[in-house]
Amino acid sequence: MRLPEHLELLLTDEPVLDVYSHGPWRVPDGLFEEIAARIDGLAADPRAVALTTEEHKLLTLPASLVTAEIFGMLAFLPGGGAIKAGSWSQLPERLLYRHLSGPGPLSTRMTRWDAPGGRWRPPVDWLIEAPDRGLAIELARDCLSVLEGIEPLEERRKALLRLYDDPPECEIGLPKQELREHWHAHAGDDIVAAVPELLGPVGYLEWVCAGLLAAFERVLEAAPRDESVEVHLLHLLLQGSMEHVPAELAVALGEDRYGELRQRFAAERRGFKAGAWQERTRAWLAEALVAGAADACRGWLDMAMRFIATVQGLPGDPWFPKAEWIPVGQFQTDLRRLYAPRRRVVNPLTETLRSVPGEGAGAAGAARGVRPDIASALVEQPEAAAALAELTGGTGTGAPVRLLLAGPDGTGKRDAAQELGRALALGRDPHWITENLFAGQRLPDAVARLHADARDCAGDRLLVIDGLDGIVADPGNGEALAAELHRLLAVHPDLHLVALCDAGGEERIREINPVLPQLFRVARTRPFTADGHAELFRRALAARGARGTRPAVAAAGALLAATPPMQTLRNARLAPHLADQVVAAARARQEAAGTAPDAEIVVRKQDLPAALDTARAAGNPLAELNDLTGLDTVKHEIALLVAGTHAARLRSENGLKITPPTRHMVFTGNPGTGKTMVARLLGRIYKRLGVLSSGHLVEASRAHLVGEYIGQTAPRTRRLVERALGGVLFIDEAYTLTQSPLKGDYGHEAIAELVKLMEDHREDLVVVVAGYQQEMAEFLAANPGLDSRFPKQIHFPDYSDDELITVFGQLAAADGFELAAGTEEVLRAMLRRAPRGPSFGNGRLMRNMLDVAVANQADRVASAAVHARKAVQGAKAGGEEGGEPPAAPSKEDLVTLTADDLPPLLDHPEEFFGLYL
Repeated sequence: MRLPEHLELLLTDEPVLDVYSHGPWRVPDGLFEEIAARIDGLAADPRAVALTTEEHKLLTLPASLVTAEIFGMLAFLPGGGAIKAGSWSQLPERLLYRHLSGPGPLSTRMTRWDAPGGRWRPPVDWLIEAPDRGLAIELARDCLSVLEGIEPLEERRKALLRLYDDPPECEIGLPKQELREHWHAHAGDDIVAAVPELLGPVGYLEWVCAGLLAAFERVLEAAPRDESVEVHLLHLLLQGSMEHVPAELAVALGEDRYGELRQRFAAERRGFKAGAWQERTRAWLAEALVAGAADACRGWLDMAMRFIATVQGLPGDPWFPKAEWIPVGQFQTDLRRLYAPRRRVVNPLTETLRSVPGEGAGAAGAARGVRPDIASALVEQPEAAAALAELTGGTGTGAPVRLLLAGPDGTGKRDAAQELGRALALGRDPHWITENLFAGQRLPDAVARLHADARDCAGDRLLVIDGLDGIVADPGNGEALAAELHRLLAVHPDLHLVALCDAGGEERIREINPVLPQLFRVARTRPFTADGHAELFRRALAARGARGTRPAVAAAGALLAATPPMQTLRNARLAPHLADQVVAAARARQEAAGTAPDAEIVVRKQDLPAALDTARAAGNPLAELNDLTGLDTVKHEIALLVAGTHAARLRSENGLKITPPTRHMVFTGNPGTGKTMVARLLGRIYKRLGVLSSGHLVEASRAHLVGEYIGQTAPRTRRLVERALGGVLFIDEAYTLTQSPLKGDYGHEAIAELVKLMEDHREDLVVVVAGYQQEMAEFLAANPGLDSRFPKQIHFPDYSDDELITVFGQLAAADGFELAAGTEEVLRAMLRRAPRGPSFGNGRLMRNMLDVAVANQADRVASAAVHARKAVQGAKAGGEEGGEPPAAPSKEDLVTLTADDLPPLLDHPEEFFGLYL
């Protein structure tokens, strides 16, 4: 059971301001003192020093008008009726202490709270005695400016500043209500979104009701109880001591719900007890809190308090809620009571009874002192299960847990860490940090983060580092972070730590810091056999409310074991992927057979697909390649690659020695010549030939490889290559990696990392770099190792006019359109006049021109339909027996593109690209 990380500040003794709508915020040291000094400075400003009032009830008289304005702002900025809590939540008392007539003691209790009504006053309200309107608004703006830096109030403060920067044109002497309405109406949507009180009392009530109902539904999901929305609203009204249902709720909730509230109000009022409702509500919120809905509970409390403040203030603004019984303080107490760190002592019975012999597997587990379900929770991972049993065996040595789990992705490492965290029961849920948190950070920042996490977790929390091998292998900070972690393990002897690595990760760590792996119990995970996949599939079916027959489960295990992984879809993640498909197939089969809808779903062997295509690429890619328009030289080159693969297989089958060729290649050509499409087909072709395991395509550009600062490029390039393993990595405009004019550009670092990874994964990765012919030649010359690693270069020529017309027709047919007679001739005339050059769009140009033609055709047929309908209506109204009205477009008209639908012929061919590219 863990509190959301952003709320954990509430369990500390730090100076905290907790505006519920924003969340807990640690007040920076010295900030409030600085703001108080700014306020004193503004009050002493020559523009304001003479502006005072004798009417303020809480400030020392005579009170400065700017101080009165700031006092009102501090009440209003958290929100109308909004909850403000935390150990430093007394904003007026802390910031205006010197100006208060009777300052009370300052509380430092974290559970302290209040909900000020906070009425917004126009800038010329308190400051009406300023010599002119401009000075009043200027001083009001300065009052907001001195409050800068209180993060929970910043969005609303900045919104009001934008409003004050553009005041409405109105007389200063208008009645206050009319003056406020001018300001409300003048506020833009962005300002009202941040300060919904400017909608007026009814508009704000509508905004509050929407949030209240949303929060109520979410808390009800976490902690169900038999209470309708209408009863819930009535109880809130009664809890707020309301004597009737306000008419404004008809606007906020709708007339039907308002009518039902009025009808039921008297009956609910007769049996209502405020104290009993408060206790029931406290218990309901506590139940939702432990169910993981802490944010929803806080949202409901905030909106419920605003609701009461708003309805009590009607027909005016929200004001300080009177006699409310919303259990805010009790909720805050429960939150700390349930989640705050606690001291623990060992009950001697836990050790005494642990050794009592029992029956079955459970007794065997108890004899070892390990939870009997730990081993069964992990599938086919004996090393990890043994490590968990050893570390939770209750040997009484008091040694900290230090475990390093290494293995392929998706083999249960994270599950094992979660199991260990539950078994240790340290008081707080495990704290996870990942490799990405350290990528590209400055070394002092990365070290500070590591120290803070270790210090926070020492003693009562399991620290899990996901990707430790990647952290220590980082060329920038890795070695220093490895040494720092080694030091921290000695400094914090009570730190429990689990490190997760890829397969062989412990060896990569040993290369950087030979001592570090020796401090861990090392366990390795492994890919699953068919039996392991079958068990994972059985569990996935159970999680979906289904079960499988024994032959179906066994067949699924064999199918999953034979399925090549694709990107992150690998190992244990394949079983849920297959389960989703077969459960849907089994449900459809049972429905077709007339089985009752609520009957158990039973998966049979016939529901399994013949093959699990993780790349979702059906069809014959060779046939699709041959069907492409043009590209004859490209098709010939691909055919040679296929023939070479077949020949290598024949040599291997006859016992001859073969050397796997380097399959990385360069595609050159202008835009729209099919480079990306052919790369996608190439991956699928190589998959069918058994060269690649999945055949998927990962498209990338410079932005995917090159980081913004030192230390970011290599990890980014590695992650991209890992996504492409088993398929084709297609890097478009690859020459941009070497063309940056900036000094210290990281493009060459990306190339160096890419060259290394291409060699490491040459057996299950094809890298295709693409771009203009001349630029790609310069790219290959930029790095000595590039040219040799891309032995195959294929040029994609521009399409001829006839080929482009064929492409246009194919695209139109794929979209469900036909070309009328004469359309191709007009298109040919346009292409004949089009300038050809490096920027000519080829097939991409045809797609853009088709989009223009479809838009023109849509306008044409829609206009014809409107004219036909008006003609029919006019004939009926006039009763005339005139000629036949124009006919509505036929089905054939709707799917036909004519020459008139094409873009117009241009007098200046150079305009061609600007219009259609």
